[in-house]
Amino acid sequence: MNTLPEDRMPEAEVSLRLAFFLIEKGFASGNVRVSIDGAQVQSADTVHFPLVEFLGSNGWANEGLLRSFQGKYRNSQFSQEIEIDSIPGNGDVVSQLLTGGKLRVECKKGPLVRSVSSQEYSLLREALGQLLTIKEVNETDILAVAVPSSPKFEELAARWRSAPLIERFRVRILTVSRNNDVTGLHLNPST
Repeated sequence: MNTLPEDRMPEAEVSLRLAFFLIEKGFASGNVRVSIDGAQVQSADTVHFPLVEFLGSNGWANEGLLRSFQGKYRNSQFSQEIEIDSIPGNGDVVSQLLTGGKLRVECKKGPLVRSVSSQEYSLLREALGQLLTIKEVNETDILAVAVPSSPKFEELAARWRSAPLIERFRVRILTVSRNNDVTGLHLNPST
């Protein structure tokens, strides 16, 4: 798909690539729910992220869309589906894991190349702040934030993973690449 910006990754792309990873690597025990605000996809006549086309180019077809992009998407290679909605407050990506527990992730967009303004700091802090305001959290939930894989985000993630409160509350800081690879999750798939 050639319409993705080369220098940045939109939030919807981060969320969907994380969902691909969870399903492709065998971590998800059921469907993966992805919450995407409609404004991330389109406002008025401007398309910000071609969600349906992006999913299609990655082998995911829609089944009974509720609105322009919401609904279930299926890939014939996997038994799990990706369920897309626009319900805020429970995490951008939510998945029951084969290893136990439920993964709840807040995702953020960001640059793929080091930015002059160091916006990576504020984007990662914003994701951590949103994670703290999730409406529903259970004892067995695994909490995480996800940002694009870039030199600055990788540097921040490596440093902040050892921050005292991040460690105490076992918050995972994930980086997501364009090849659907994710670092920082540290789970073993069940076989």
